[in-house]
Amino acid sequence: MAAAQAADFNIDRAFTAFLADIGRSPGDAGGGVSFTGADPLIHSRFRIATSMALPATAAALGAAAIWKDRTGQTQDVAIDLREALYGVNPLITLIMQHRVMVGALPADDPVVANFSFVPLINDRWLQAPVGLGNPMSFVPFETKDGRFANITGAYPHLYDRALNVLKATPNRESIAAAVRTWDAEALEDALAENRAVGAIHRSTEEWAAHPEGRHLGARPLIDIVKVADSPPVPWTPNPQQPLSGIRALSLTHVIAGSTTARTLSEYGAEVLHVVRDQSFEHEAIWTDVNVGMRSTLLNLTQDPHKQALQALLPQTDVFIEGFSGRGIERLGFGVDEVVRRKPGVIYMSMRCYSWDGPWQDRGGFDMEALTVTGFTLLEGGGQPSLGENYPAAGTSTTAPAFPPTLVLNDYVAGYLGAAGVIEALRRRATEGGSYHVRISLSRAAMWYQSLGVFPNREVDVSRPEHRMVPPETITGTTCYGEVHRLAPLVKLSRTPGRWPAPLLRVRGGDRPVWES
Repeated sequence: MAAAQAADFNIDRAFTAFLADIGRSPGDAGGGVSFTGADPLIHSRFRIATSMALPATAAALGAAAIWKDRTGQTQDVAIDLREALYGVNPLITLIMQHRVMVGALPADDPVVANFSFVPLINDRWLQAPVGLGNPMSFVPFETKDGRFANITGAYPHLYDRALNVLKATPNRESIAAAVRTWDAEALEDALAENRAVGAIHRSTEEWAAHPEGRHLGARPLIDIVKVADSPPVPWTPNPQQPLSGIRALSLTHVIAGSTTARTLSEYGAEVLHVVRDQSFEHEAIWTDVNVGMRSTLLNLTQDPHKQALQALLPQTDVFIEGFSGRGIERLGFGVDEVVRRKPGVIYMSMRCYSWDGPWQDRGGFDMEALTVTGFTLLEGGGQPSLGENYPAAGTSTTAPAFPPTLVLNDYVAGYLGAAGVIEALRRRATEGGSYHVRISLSRAAMWYQSLGVFPNREVDVSRPEHRMVPPETITGTTCYGEVHRLAPLVKLSRTPGRWPAPLLRVRGGDRPVWES
């Protein structure tokens, strides 16, 4: 799947094509759909805001269509790309301010001056200590054979595994020296074999020829598979929001799967998040993506805890999981088992790579998905100076680069998942059945390239459509203190998205029961 050029892009046509892939159209809610603002809004060669706006609007439109199905009432759907960009990474303002501080961006950069929002708790932002300052994070390490590799140590156990493979000490110089002793593919395989996380920066052409790339290229961006027959499930009466009466279990670890769950809550579903035993969380991320849901702690390696989760399944409409490989099957909650216990369930899986291809057992994050698919080489300009190592990769000699938002797939993939789940719920209401919604971060990274690549990273902030606007925000009192965060990105004219109070609950502090 080669990257497209940026010329002649029309977001309305792109949205129509996006919806057609899941069998829907912009008129499904009976009202209008509008997009305001346009890329580029930030120093990137990609349509970063568009990548967020299309799936977020698709999920919102699906919710509005369900409201029309349930009540007969129509409504309009609108999104402003100049606000939606914050949804790609709510910490983007802090990231750009840091880049100015270290000299990576000029202090008078007019794009930086456009960004103002910072998520706060008690007027401060919570940090992510293992993420920020991590010597592995977002660094293109050069290998012995002249390639570049990404290594992710976003959590303590992954950090330790990577250092053990490299036989390095925890500082950037030691890691870089160790990587230079490895050929790229040997390092990539060694990391995978030792359940560490990392990948080679590949070109788009290399990925298209790779067995995993070919496998994903043949799959839809939002893969909705009917896995069993069962009677239609009618909507409950007297809804207050589009997804009123829907119950969703979220067995996810930040960010992507939890964003799906957060979006379902935004449109009225009751969501119960299941915290993994001994799992590590970055508070800055947890407090952003786990809004609007209750939270319970279950150790699914213990029978009483398994039984508690099994007891929830008969009343569960949506089951969301983000385990790597086949970990969820080993715990006894794979799609076949959950469908057996609850006919009519919508089961959603989030993976870095594929769920059934050559790399189905490899772990990975947002960064690996961007790395392997050619995104980072295109963002950085390519590596023609390295000759055949990076065939047809670009026209400059700069290193691979992550987008200025650093992450991209996680939040976007979360909305892809929400759009898929909402569509599957609509199908269940009319034709019945159980559905498996499958989302891949790497497949998403391939899709961004199809939206077009700009020839440079320039932004004309003198034009209003390319100038950020202050986003709508909300504030609420929680167990963490006063939370100040982004409001729902997409605006529905009749049933605006909202989360139940309190916005945040104590992680693992609720009992494993449904409230309604």
